[in-house]
Formats: sequence, C-alpha cells, structure tokens
Amino acid sequence: MPTPSLRPGLVLIFLAGCLVGCANFRRLSRDLRFIDRTDTVMARLSPMPDDTTVYGLALGYDSTTQKVHAVDGAKVGTGGVFGFFVKRNTEQYLMAFADQNDNESYDPGEPAWIHTDGSGKPAPVLIDPFTHGAMVQGQLSTATRFPESLVAAAHVFKADRAPRDIVTGWNIPVELGTLARVEEPRFSSDRGSRGYWEPASYPIESGVGIFFLENYDVHRIPILFVYGAAGSLQDWRPFLDHLDRSRYQAWFFHYPTGAKLDVMGSTLNSAIQLLHEAYGFRKMHVVAHSMGGLVSRDFLLKNRRDGHSYVHRFVSISTPWGGQEFARSGVRRAPSVIPSWYDLVPNSTFQQRIFSESISGKTPHLLLYGHRSQSSLVLPAENDGTVSVASETHPQAVADAVEVRGYDEGHVSILSNQEVIRRTFQFFDQDRTASSRH
Repeated sequence: MPTPSLRPGLVLIFLAGCLVGCANFRRLSRDLRFIDRTDTVMARLSPMPDDTTVYGLALGYDSTTQKVHAVDGAKVGTGGVFGFFVKRNTEQYLMAFADQNDNESYDPGEPAWIHTDGSGKPAPVLIDPFTHGAMVQGQLSTATRFPESLVAAAHVFKADRAPRDIVTGWNIPVELGTLARVEEPRFSSDRGSRGYWEPASYPIESGVGIFFLENYDVHRIPILFVYGAAGSLQDWRPFLDHLDRSRYQAWFFHYPTGAKLDVMGSTLNSAIQLLHEAYGFRKMHVVAHSMGGLVSRDFLLKNRRDGHSYVHRFVSISTPWGGQEFARSGVRRAPSVIPSWYDLVPNSTFQQRIFSESISGKTPHLLLYGHRSQSSLVLPAENDGTVSVASETHPQAVADAVEVRGYDEGHVSILSNQEVIRRTFQFFDQDRTASSRH
C-alpha cells in the first residue's frame, strides 16, 4: 500500500516549503508543457479479428505540402481501442491494418481501416477544441485502400530517418479486460505516485483502462475497484484477501490520478460500456477510495444518462465530497498545478456538476469515512489526516447515501480495517439477496 507521505493532502501540507526545483514539480511542469502542446486521438475497431495482430497508426500529414511530419503506431489491444498523443493544431489521419503475414507492415489486400468524413473520403479526425481530443470508430475491411498520396508521403518520411526516429512514441496503451497480477511493478505505490505527478508520461508508460485478475466469468458479478490520488491497484490488497471469488470477480480502473477528474470519469464510462458490449454482464458493483469516489460518481451519472442501469451498488471510502482546501492552496501557490487539483477545490465546477443529479433511488450508495484526526495547520480539528470529516460527510453526498458509517481510522489505514471490508462486501451481498426475492 502507498505510504501516507504520497497522499495529496500530506504533499500539499509542505507545499509552501517545496522549492520550484523540487523533483516532483519539475516532472509535473514537463508533463504540463507536453499536455499544452498535444491533443489526444482515439479509435475503436469492431469487430477485432481472431489470432491476427492489428496495428493502429496516426499520421501527421500536411495536405498543403503533402508531407508527413509525424508517424506513430502500436499494436491494438483485444478491446480494439488505440490512441495517441499528437501535436496540437495538426491534421491527423488515423488508420489500422491486420498484419496477416506478421511482417509488421501493411500489404495490399490485408484488412484495413482509415478514418473518413461523411462522404466516405479519407480525412483527418476532427479534434474537439474544448477537450483537445477525438474518438472515432471503424471496421477493418479488405476493400479499404490507403490513399496513394499518404502512402507515398509516409515512405518519404521513413526514408529520411533512422529506424529509431520514425515513430514518435506517444502511444497510449488502452487495456480492456487485460489479465494482470497485483504484484506487477506497474501497479506499485511508486508508480501510483508517478500517475499523480506525471499525468501524461504515466499513461504512455503504464497504459490506462480496466484490468481483470482472472478471465471473465459470466456466473460471477464484477466488482470495480477505483483507487484515489497517488494510489494504485495494490491499495486494494486487503479487500482482495477477503473477496469471495465464488460470487465476484475483481476489475480495476487503472488511470493517472493527476489528470482532470471529468476526463477520467468519461474514460471510465467509455471503458465500462465497451466491456458491457463485449460481455453483456447484467450487473456490477463499484467501490472507490478517496478521490476515486469523485471519479466514480461522475462515471455513474454519465453511465445512467447513456441509458444503462447495470451498476447496482456503490461504496465510497474516505472521499473528499466537499473538496479539499489543500487543493485551493495548491492552485493558488504551487509553481505548477496538477490538473486534478482544479476539480478538488471546494465548490469547483466539477463538484457542482456531479451533485447536479441525485443517485438516490437509482444506485444505492454506502458512504464510509475515517475520523482518526491528526494535528494540522491546514485541516480542521476533525479529519482523517488528509481530508476533513466535513468534506467526507458533505451534505449532498450524505443525502444521496443509504447508509453512512464512520471509523476510527486514517485516510490510508481505513483500507485495512476489517469492519470496513466486511461491511463493503455485506452491502454487495445484500443486493444479491434482494435480487433473489424478485
């Protein structure tokens, strides 16, 4: 489990004494500069071929000069989704092909896809000027032909460069149902901290998406675990030790916690919907710690608006429903600002939005929190060492909850509390019991 020193509240306590040259802020500043000059383009291919490697490509192409100025590529995962960071304000063509002869190159006749406009003509993707992102869909087909002008320009680009300089390397691995082991280094506490301070580098290196611990089982209910700021999959080890694997299967949302919470809520919603299309599960539950509760509520609202009702129960643990004063101080005084801090400022636009609709009567919410207070210059007397009790028990969150329970635990130690673990799984079991009565 991550040490308390990695938690955002404790980091910000010492913010005033942290020099601009501090390693964390240097890394953050580098990533923020990268984010400011890039867009994010994503594509989903469906269906995906069996037993054939599919490659996704992004070509930066100037239609005026008819020159390619950037190329990136990567293998497409089993979920059929691939994505890249790309240079901002440039034309980007997304394409893919099934490498039937395993030569890592496109050959005429292989199933392929390229993004097209409304008339069916190959065209650059349209980037949303507000989110600086794009998501498109397509289908591989042997009838697809890449434009000769693009192919010729790509060959010229490739010929002028050494192999190591051809690909940009800004691929974002997207995982949907990939099997994982808890002890993998990418799920360590150290990597979780990097996801907080390096919101762009982290997804490039560690990916983003939903991991499974076992192959999907239609007879068991998925429980989605969502960690909080600077957290990782390994935070949930105490829960996994008590998971009834005859009833449930564990899924984990793996994401950079320094990113904007609204973007991560949308990312989670898209990922769950794709998994639902693939597996058709009838219900699932969600348990989230700390800031992960905010991401999860955002996901729940968006998922409901999209017409879904398969999320049956939601447990939040030590979530700063009312925001954090730490974040306000960070936004005002830090040499560089972690994007998620903006959403954690009390009464932020994000917080107003996630409470604009109620989940009461739709998704039963069990609200758990800690109150083992620590003396602090910036926290009220009642706190859990990182978040104030007032924020954990924000009136709008309490009003939506079917039950609220407090524990004599700190912000991190609460995840090891046996009663917290027992009550969480009991709450999920109660849904199973209620369903059997109908």
